[in-house]
Amino acid sequence: MSWLFPDERRFFEDFSAIAAHLTRVAILLEQALDEPARLPDAVVTIGRLQTAADDAARELDLHMDNLFIPPMDREDIHLLSTRLAMVGDFIGGTARRAVSLKATSRREAAVGLARILVRAVGEIEAAVRHVRESDEVLARCREVKRAEEEGDAAWQAAVAELFAGAPDPIEVIRWKSLYDQLEDTLDACDDVANELETLTVKHA
Repeated sequence: MSWLFPDERRFFEDFSAIAAHLTRVAILLEQALDEPARLPDAVVTIGRLQTAADDAARELDLHMDNLFIPPMDREDIHLLSTRLAMVGDFIGGTARRAVSLKATSRREAAVGLARILVRAVGEIEAAVRHVRESDEVLARCREVKRAEEEGDAAWQAAVAELFAGAPDPIEVIRWKSLYDQLEDTLDACDDVANELETLTVKHA
């Protein structure tokens, strides 16, 4: 009967693999913004990790289709997988934007936002790894939301600093674009947390 009830562990391992790739790309982005000379190489590595995450998502779909009774609703699984992929897309897009806008100097505000992002993504990874433990998932989701709120405040302060005094319009355009992308990425993390909360309550 193994064909009817395949090992569920592979399903959860695939989910965890997707989240782990997000943590790696978030760390790479933070390191590259901290040392802008690393940005071109970071874009390449992030792209490779995004491909690996896409492969893990395909494996997830395959294993889900093979489960006679999946551990969660297929629609919920697909939506969460899509939300996770969007976070990865935002991170990759931020790195590529930094290169295209020639953000060759270090800005503490950008690094600070990236650090908050790393924390949020790390909490998402922990929540996904413990997705069968509702209390743990909900606690991690609260931390994601706290990080997103900190990110909003950091974004507001960063933009205010950009426009202070007599700013260079090119610098304003360059960094405002990057700050916005980082803030949007944190919003995407919040969307993942919302989906995890819904899934956890539904399947508790």
